Amino acid sequence: MRDQFLFKQYINTLESTALCARLSPSGHIRWLSDSMHKLLDIHYLKQTTAFRDFLHPDNRQHVTEVISYAIESGNSWNGTVCLESNTRTNWCRCMTIPLYDEAGTLNELVLLFQDISREVHLNELLQEARYDRVTGLPTRVDLLNDLKRVKAQCLAVLDIRKFRSYADFYGLDFGDELLRKFSLWAQKQLKPNHINIYRLYSDKFALIPDFRMIPTLFESHLLHFYEALSDLKLEVRDVEANLDVAIGMGVGDSKHLQLAESALSKAKAIYSGHKIEVVREREFLKENKVNWIPKIQSAITDHRFVNYYQPIKSTSNERPSYYEALVRMRDNNSDLPPGMFLDKAKTTRYYCEITRSVIEQAVLASEEFGVAISVNLSIEDILNDKTVNFIRYVLMEHKKAKLIFEITETESTEDFEKVQTFAQEVRQLGGQIAIDDFGVGYSNFSRLISLRPDYLKIDGSIVQNVLYDETSASILNGMISICKELNIPIVAEFVENEEVSSYLCSQNIEYLQGYYIGKPSPEVNRLLN
Repeated sequence: MRDQFLFKQYINTLESTALCARLSPSGHIRWLSDSMHKLLDIHYLKQTTAFRDFLHPDNRQHVTEVISYAIESGNSWNGTVCLESNTRTNWCRCMTIPLYDEAGTLNELVLLFQDISREVHLNELLQEARYDRVTGLPTRVDLLNDLKRVKAQCLAVLDIRKFRSYADFYGLDFGDELLRKFSLWAQKQLKPNHINIYRLYSDKFALIPDFRMIPTLFESHLLHFYEALSDLKLEVRDVEANLDVAIGMGVGDSKHLQLAESALSKAKAIYSGHKIEVVREREFLKENKVNWIPKIQSAITDHRFVNYYQPIKSTSNERPSYYEALVRMRDNNSDLPPGMFLDKAKTTRYYCEITRSVIEQAVLASEEFGVAISVNLSIEDILNDKTVNFIRYVLMEHKKAKLIFEITETESTEDFEKVQTFAQEVRQLGGQIAIDDFGVGYSNFSRLISLRPDYLKIDGSIVQNVLYDETSASILNGMISICKELNIPIVAEFVENEEVSSYLCSQNIEYLQGYYIGKPSPEVNRLLN
């Protein structure tokens, strides 16, 4: 009797909560669960109602055929279906289960559904972000995926010098048309040499081979491209535009964009006779490591790693909502930004000591001033047991501290389960989680959903270009839609002027960060006052 009572409760629960349907062997609906009634917007079910009537026309024939086959063969089927009601369209994963009577005759077919409409919608937004609306070129999203696919050794970044002068003088529409014509020309030049071009943002483009091309051959193709470009005259609205470019090429097995950007900086700065500036990973790392290890070691010993704090303000009031801790290294009466030393430190055993110092100072500041403070964590931090154990200790022993951990580089790690476990544990211990640099390059929304972040920070390159770059504005709008779907507050960083701030407020973004909101300061009390 007890088992029958429990079984009845189980059936009642299933019928009221699960997305479930029962079909006759002829495909007519015999019964729908309460949740399925709501999904299909059905108030009254007729005995002659066929399941196929609720299938979207685009997949009606296919799904009807496979379900008919499942009925005839008595086999189960798993697949994706698109269901259509009077008010909406829903994408669902579907599993069919045949039920037989005692004589072995098929009695009915049970269908179990999982609503994946939100996931499908997010993937559609991602597809929109994959291609640049102005030029039609693939964006950084595809670039990062293709880098992994071809296991590229080399990457080049190209910048059109003085492009902003054209756009400022002739207007944004002129600038867009100029970029379109340049992109078409560049594709024709590069495609025969098996080189793909991507638009990063504004007037900056990336180039990679579509197979593992040797660096010398890639550089040779770039030189021919550069020389052809020097003779190019693009006519836009009766204006003849001569384009001058700077090209930086990075060579290595990792950090391709960083190497190419470093080379591009040299190319833009020197204006020398070098047509292509090249930075190689081995020399880059060796040079930086040799020079920086003693400095980093000394700074740890002398406690010269200090926190600066930058306010993050809610758009609904004037007071800062929380502060981001930004590490600096004091050296000869100046405070060096993390871009100068942090990547070098990651290759040494001292990196975890820097992270520990940042967290310790953040805890003290949070407890003293009663404010929430965010701390940046890389994948290296989360995969380091010593660092994770220290974070666990801090959250358990310092209950008054309000800490937010910003996770970066979640796309690049193959150890995502550890990231997910870390995020869950932080939340259980009273901390919060933010995803940093969300936007370009983010291709797996299921990961984002599973992390359930408390905040999501939009990639700064999108925010910086949002007023004059249509692609950045399009991507930003897509990100806003995603976050609204998931009920995740957005933080827009790199807000540098009133125009950008006003635009972001008009888009109902919840939090702003940048020099216009407040510059980083070593003293929280100065920011509070």
